[in-house]
Amino acid sequence: MLFGTVEYFEREIYNYLNENQLKKISENSLYVITSQLKKEILYDFVCDERIRLECLENLKYAISMISQSKEAI
Repeated sequence: MLFGTVEYFEREIYNYLNENQLKKISENSLYVITSQLKKEILYDFVCDERIRLECLENLKYAISMISQSKEAI
């Protein structure tokens, strides 16, 4: 799975939930995860600005999809 894809971000979110033994997705947990991933994209990941914007958009889409499902695997 490639960094920055919607699937990558979904997997990262679910990994965080599983590692922290969270059975339900809360607004707070999504906020924490989103903040961490945004920080990585904005400050740690060296890339072209176009790719950075695409990653942020994919992250937003992944969060939206997960918020709709409201269940951790």
